Amino acid sequence: MPRIEASVGNEATNRDDDVRIVQQLLNRQDLAPLAKLKEDGRSGPATVEAIRHFQSRCVGMSSPDGRVDPDGRTFRRLAGGSGERGTGQSPETRRADRIARAERVDPRVKENGLTTAIIDRLVPHLAGCRARIISGYLSDTDLFWKLNYHWEYLLQMVDHSLNLPVDDRFAKELQTLASGLRACAPTPASGYTSGALGKPEDRSTLDEVKQRHRSVSSAKASFKRVIVAGDLKAKSRKAAHAFDLACAPVAFPGTSKHGSGYALDIEGDNSSIKSICNSHGATLVFDEQSHVHVEFRNGVA
Repeated sequence: MPRIEASVGNEATNRDDDVRIVQQLLNRQDLAPLAKLKEDGRSGPATVEAIRHFQSRCVGMSSPDGRVDPDGRTFRRLAGGSGERGTGQSPETRRADRIARAERVDPRVKENGLTTAIIDRLVPHLAGCRARIISGYLSDTDLFWKLNYHWEYLLQMVDHSLNLPVDDRFAKELQTLASGLRACAPTPASGYTSGALGKPEDRSTLDEVKQRHRSVSSAKASFKRVIVAGDLKAKSRKAAHAFDLACAPVAFPGTSKHGSGYALDIEGDNSSIKSICNSHGATLVFDEQSHVHVEFRNGVA
């Protein structure tokens, strides 16, 4: 049975001989879609990621630490495994992939073929990171609905803020914002934040949609200024995340990259999400505070 003398991986001792043994053992496992490791005795990001992936898939760790200790359960499981590296098509692997997807992808996320390929490649890299994919492919119809979702959510947060102990000048600004938003209401004028994606269906004309997008974009910018100047986050019992989402930008239908299939919205630990996506081929990473908008025009590396 192989042995290591010291810890390997994240914040570990990383003796060359020990790292090489762990790399060899990892390469015997079915860790698809991750690439096979170079057995060079160097504990770089790929090795740590493979350890985390193994811990999540094969050890059952909900918070993989990317570290292998000589007498730890990760090493015992590694050293006790056998067989050649698989193709990712075994029943165990498919089951692990389904579990990982259930943990990392909101069931309401829509996909086309490109989105599915990107998510399948990205999900293993998110192991050990607080991250959940909340939006993927959106048709033009979905994008019209998304504008209405932002309209209704913003109005709800403005109305909520009017009930906070704010100065008169901020109260007047909030009242103006609420009136402006109600003046460009969709038809029907509610149900977008509580219904399923795409429901209810708006009966507005294209000109009305264009006006609503201008009003919502302007109101978001104004509300963001009031949030800071009026210290609304501190005065509210709602999480700061709720205010951030109200101010998040919304693209005009037909211009969003979500319609292409290679854009995702991911919520969680924004810093870690950005780092992971940047290191795996993202062509755009934009922190919207409430979540991270990321694009993989060339796929996931």
